[in-house]
Amino acid sequence: MRIGILGGSFNPVHTGHVRLAVEALELLHLDRVDLVPAAVPPHKSTSSLFPFGLRCRLLRLAVAGLSGIHINLMEARRRGPSYTWDTLETLSREQPGARLFFLMGASDLPTLPAWRRGLDLPHRADLVVAARQGMAEERMRELISRYWPGATGPETAHSTPGEVLAWRLPEKGRLMLISPPCLEISSTLIRGYWRQGRELTLLTPESVERELIRKKSVVDRFWLS
Repeated sequence: MRIGILGGSFNPVHTGHVRLAVEALELLHLDRVDLVPAAVPPHKSTSSLFPFGLRCRLLRLAVAGLSGIHINLMEARRRGPSYTWDTLETLSREQPGARLFFLMGASDLPTLPAWRRGLDLPHRADLVVAARQGMAEERMRELISRYWPGATGPETAHSTPGEVLAWRLPEKGRLMLISPPCLEISSTLIRGYWRQGRELTLLTPESVERELIRKKSVVDRFWLS
């Protein structure tokens, strides 16, 4: 099994999350992609964070009908912050023999040393970095050589020439760069639009937008307080 892992607070899920999961599924020939909502995000303020149950409901609505995209609620069982290292360690035990691909945005890569065992994550999964506008390959080379001296590459994946670049890391694992269509959407942007009373059309799946409107009183309590 080749399993992609896309974690995050998903507060709320938006079109960029869903499209990244679909792109990774296709470009990397994965069997499935698991969206793993963090129960307690370790690096984010919880002041405007929806309850875990509501974030999960919005995720289910967002991916309904999409083949190969699943919601994994494993973080609901965890006590304390949802650290990526712990998540991947648990998945490795629960999916013996599976090859894991951890999906992350290019803006997260420079912060990796601040994560719990961030530079050891390739021991648990291949890292898949989604390039954003302005993220040059040269910047990737610089960070990789700084974090993992001795890494080799990049190589072009033969199955998807020109779309996936891969570096082999010195101890274990790989780091891969994919370049999906650039959707400059964030949960922060959506919360800002909500506070301004602006339309969310096409920023988040239609089913998610409808649910946010239906639960307006709940949403306002978290996003307008």
